[in-house]
Amino acid sequence: MTQNDLLSGFHDAVEIGNEIKIPVFISENGEKPLIILHELPGMSESFIDYCRRMSDEGFKVYMPLIFKSPGTNMNSAQSLAFCVTKEFRRLFAAKSEADSRPFTGWLLHLIQDVADHHPDAKIGIVGMCLTGGFAIAGVASPQVTAVAACQPSFPFLWNIRSLGFSDADRAQIEAGAANKVLPCVKAYRYSGDWICKEAHMKAAKDILGTALERYTPDLPGKHHSTLTSNSASPAVYQDVLEFLNQRI
Repeated sequence: MTQNDLLSGFHDAVEIGNEIKIPVFISENGEKPLIILHELPGMSESFIDYCRRMSDEGFKVYMPLIFKSPGTNMNSAQSLAFCVTKEFRRLFAAKSEADSRPFTGWLLHLIQDVADHHPDAKIGIVGMCLTGGFAIAGVASPQVTAVAACQPSFPFLWNIRSLGFSDADRAQIEAGAANKVLPCVKAYRYSGDWICKEAHMKAAKDILGTALERYTPDLPGKHHSTLTSNSASPAVYQDVLEFLNQRI
């Protein structure tokens, strides 16, 4: 499959950002703005297919290529190796616990760019795995009215309770949630997922309180991805779709 075939239905990428620039593909179809963030294995064919389906559902999909190239689907060993690279740290490592992670700031920049192109529109975000928790940062923006946090998994081992947010990030998220129709975040995971732990979900609830609704019960089994790959759940697809349509 050529890259043109892989990315059919999307315009050529545009570079967005200041200190960090990330290419963003925008769907040719759809009206309601929706940012969809790919997971750690990369912008896989399954992920792109999901984004295309959401465009067909009526959403104007903004699909950032956060790292690697379109069609990348790293295995577990490759994903682990990538997490210690300079490229990964440049995006996701904070200078100190008091500092925001660069990707958090970039996502807020993208949200503002989307808002500038869709005046007065409500914006949705879908994050997955590595980006599942980062998507919650969008709650700080008044334009974001719905976030689907699918199997949020970062940080992977330590300081899970922070979800990677600084105290300032958390305060902005809490302040943003106070002005929205609640719940404004919906979270999803498999019950036996060892990457997205129960601790990640509890951390999200601690930050968001009544602004967070969990999809219950957790999906059965030890799978990870809820919207992509061979473990994609039709029930989660439909629930996310309904949640977004109610909020944006």
